Formats: sequence, structure tokens, C-alpha cells
Amino acid sequence: MNIKTLNRNYKCDKKNLKSCGLETDPCQNQGYMGPACKCLCPPGTSGDNCGTLEMSYEDAMLKLLKSYSRKITTNNTVVTTPGYPDASNPALQFDIVFEAEKCQRAVLTFKEFLIAYRHGNGICYLDQLVIRTQVDDVKPRNFCYDEIKLGQVFKSEENLLIISYNSQDYRGKNVGRRGWKAVFTTEPIPGCGVVGTWCIVYQWE
Repeated sequence: MNIKTLNRNYKCDKKNLKSCGLETDPCQNQGYMGPACKCLCPPGTSGDNCGTLEMSYEDAMLKLLKSYSRKITTNNTVVTTPGYPDASNPALQFDIVFEAEKCQRAVLTFKEFLIAYRHGNGICYLDQLVIRTQVDDVKPRNFCYDEIKLGQVFKSEENLLIISYNSQDYRGKNVGRRGWKAVFTTEPIPGCGVVGTWCIVYQWE
């Protein structure tokens, strides 16, 4: 339920319109009239009447809540945890999608990896990095502590590789963890795009 719906349920929208001398709500794209007689616009919209739709509400909320989430398509891009090699960050949660061109696979090579340890029961409670080698990966691999070694490589099945990272709030703490650093590259998928050749044999009579 969004804020506009809540305002409508409690009839706040009608009260605001009446106090502002308006018969109809001029706000667009799920915006609503506020008590100061100005449209209050949801994330992803802008303008006096919220008339400019910059992105979907879902994408805007993802950007707001997961500000480090992004898609990377440029070859040889270096990715790190925010503030690397200083891991004294607030709690983090973000996703990165590595997208290669058609008939190319995404390749991620790690240069360093040092985050919180894996608990004795086998679960990464504090920090973890989850790697999916395809979009519908039902068994993604998760890593913590120093489980990814220098030079270790992960490759996508097709052209997308997705990583998801979350960590605890380490501000003001000397945790002795540096985070991680990796390089995104691409490589051809063998046999992709090869079209078979059909031979037609005529039998002359």
C-alpha cells in the first residue's frame, strides 16, 4: 500500500484539496496534494505536478534502498565493495548484474576477498556474497571470509552473471576485513551463433 492510498483511505487528500481551494487533484503518476498545497511526488517522478516519469516506482525504490545496485556492461570494469579496502561501512545490501553481449559470457575474476567468517553451522550470518551464473539459478553459490581465492574466476552460463552482497554495520569498528575486488571481462561462448549448413541433393532422372 503506497502513501497516496493511505491518504485516500483517511480522506486526507480531500481535506488537502478543500483547504487549497481545489476541486480536482492535479497531481499525476500517483502523486498527491500535500497540506502545503504542493504535489508530493513518489520516487521516480518529478515536476510541479509529478508529470515527469523518470523511472518506474519499483526501479526508483530499488535505487533508493539499494543505492549501489547497478548493471555493468563495459569490459574490464573493476568492481569493489564501497570504500574498499576499508570495510568500515554502514550495513550494505546490493546487487550487480554483469551483462555481456550476445554470444559472449560474463567473466568475473577476483583480486581480493576478505569479509566476515562463516559460522560453525555453515551459514554466513554477518557478510555474504552470492553468485548466480544464470538468471534462474536455483542453486546460487554463497561465500564469506576468505573463501574466494586470488585469481578465482566465475563465468556465466549465458550472457548474464549476477552477484548479491550484504554486510553488517561496521562503522567505527576495526573489523580487520577489507571487502572484495574483482574485474569484469567477457569471452566468446563456443559454438554460439554458428548456423548449420543444409545440403540439398538432387536426383536426376
